[in-house]
Amino acid sequence: MKWLFFVLATSLFSYTDLAVTYEFSKGRFGDNLLAYLHAKWFAYQRNIPLLYKSFPLSSQLVMHKMEKPYGAQFQQQAYTRHYLARGPINPGIRLPILYICPYFPEDPWELDATLDMGGNEWYHFDVDWKDPVFRAMAREMIAPAHPLSLVNVPQNTVNIALHVREGGGYDGDDGYLYWPLKIPPLTYYIEALRKTLAFLPPGKEVFCYLFTDAGFPQHIAERIQEAVGSNLTIRYRRINNHHTRNVLEDFFSLFKFDILIRSQSNYSLVPTLIHDFAIYTAPKDFIIFADAVTITKFDFVVNEEALGRALNR
Repeated sequence: MKWLFFVLATSLFSYTDLAVTYEFSKGRFGDNLLAYLHAKWFAYQRNIPLLYKSFPLSSQLVMHKMEKPYGAQFQQQAYTRHYLARGPINPGIRLPILYICPYFPEDPWELDATLDMGGNEWYHFDVDWKDPVFRAMAREMIAPAHPLSLVNVPQNTVNIALHVREGGGYDGDDGYLYWPLKIPPLTYYIEALRKTLAFLPPGKEVFCYLFTDAGFPQHIAERIQEAVGSNLTIRYRRINNHHTRNVLEDFFSLFKFDILIRSQSNYSLVPTLIHDFAIYTAPKDFIIFADAVTITKFDFVVNEEALGRALNR
């Protein structure tokens, strides 16, 4: 099936006068995946080719071999570029046309409260993230090209992933003030974990794992565990933890969990777009007082079908 899709997609380039590619945000892996997915949806909806641009770590994904590369195709045809943010195409423009999809966020708060890199409101369009054909296509492309060492998850427990973006090694020590939903305080994780545990049937065994870019995850795990109590043990990677390490291993491990308690970070947002978790939480609103962030609202999204499967294993 994969080879047939590749042959058909490759053949299509001989007959189309339209294609689409994407631009990046200068962000990290999650941002780059989101840029790719938006352009992928645009291509899927219009049945036109996607011209793939590589980004850090994408060479280790299936997309790197399966997608048509931007460089080779763009050099073969003299495309007229059309940036989607500039509005409808001038009917006087001649084919072939290459649509350029700019990066834009998915999080509602970020869309409404922030501006793009040019200081303008974000260009954006809606994606049907539940479309089964598109989801299957996205999951096929966003998959490891080679085996990875993923977290071992028990089969007879409800498994909870905590994605704590600490940010100190990348965003700076005061990054939480600029991105309070991307780097929420630990009080958010504690409250979300308490609500999640209270939602589960009494006595149900739970496995909880901490994914973080923090250099010393032990302190984070101990603070959350102490606050939540209830005999919960939080596992985590004990050595070699850094925001530049284990990026793919942690990302693909997230899909093995039933429940995801995440930040606004695109790194953990993308899995919730293309995969059905039994429950996921995400910070929604906040207040800042005396340089301290408090999360005032968070989403608590339950997928009854996936939850039923998790509880009945």
